[in-house]
Amino acid sequence: MIFSSNTRTDAAIKRERETDFEFLDRSSRPEIGRVRDLVAEALGRYPRHEVDELAARVCARDDHAFRSATFELLLHDALVRVGYALQSHPALPNGTAARPDFLVTDEAGSSFYLEAVLASSKDGSNPAAEAIKATTIDALSQAPHKNFYIDVDGDGDPTSQPSCKALIRSIHEWLDAMNVDEVSNTVAERGFEAAPTMTWEHESWKLTLRPIPVKPERRGGLRTLVGMQGGGAGIIDDWTPLRNGLKKKGGKYGTLDKPFIVAVNANAFNLDPIDEMQALFGQEQYVEYVGRSDLGGHMRRIPNGAWIGPEGPQGRRVSGAWFFNDLTPYSIASRRCTLYANPAAHHAIPESMLRFPNAKVVDGRMVRQDGVGLASLFGIPEGWPERG
Repeated sequence: MIFSSNTRTDAAIKRERETDFEFLDRSSRPEIGRVRDLVAEALGRYPRHEVDELAARVCARDDHAFRSATFELLLHDALVRVGYALQSHPALPNGTAARPDFLVTDEAGSSFYLEAVLASSKDGSNPAAEAIKATTIDALSQAPHKNFYIDVDGDGDPTSQPSCKALIRSIHEWLDAMNVDEVSNTVAERGFEAAPTMTWEHESWKLTLRPIPVKPERRGGLRTLVGMQGGGAGIIDDWTPLRNGLKKKGGKYGTLDKPFIVAVNANAFNLDPIDEMQALFGQEQYVEYVGRSDLGGHMRRIPNGAWIGPEGPQGRRVSGAWFFNDLTPYSIASRRCTLYANPAAHHAIPESMLRFPNAKVVDGRMVRQDGVGLASLFGIPEGWPERG
């Protein structure tokens, strides 16, 4: 048992400073109960001699540890559900002290090594500044107004903690001075952008706030102040973390005697196949020849992928890259995955793994095939966990 057995009564949304596990263990919402059940059932199928260590990581007050552990847990459970046998942290015959996450054996006796890794998008965020922002937003969330939520859009980074009490006081005074029905009518007639705004600044951090009118029947009973939140615009690189994760794991275990698949869980909500291809085979660039309009422009790849480098094919110890987009216990019903076969690998991936959505090079072209999806594999309906 990793979840508390007390009766749950708190249905509040996830707090800004609350960890993923704390929220999962606290919430009384039915949909969160379904997620708890899925995690508990998967732990029940995990190898007994390894489950305590994995459970400790799931329960850690560290979201990275939670995501890493639950990703390994879901991978294990997915493969068990289709008939694979898994051995955790097998010793390698090459004498390498490091051990991969799993040795996986299919129904026909073919086996391969499997390693799980998280990949975070490079958004240039400052961890210290993000912690200050989270503390501030959490304080706002716990100071509801009787008539309004607020939309919070931020830009820039603070270096010190602002006074949350002073900010809350200013926001409430601003909201108190408004007529909620007039604001509601304005938004209904002219759109949300026509709502009044409040600007607040602390050092280089600037917040733009808009009121969100509450329907009459719900006024006075709100549990949070923050209704929507944005973080400003920025360039997000989704493919580099994928590539780096593959390269790091690909060289960790030396020369192997079996196929080796690296499962990469990206925190990108909409991971694009273009990013996956760039991570494997190199970044796309558009090329034009100066002064030679007759040649036209064309696309080509920079040789900076995990599997293609300046000298040609590389990363040949990795047989396959199994990409997942933001897979968590909450999102399993709606997330996709694709297993890419390395055309130059020392060992080909087992044919049985092609039951999952996959992509492989055939006659110089990438051919994609559908396969069993995660929702089908776990027997959960569309819209889960909101729908049971």
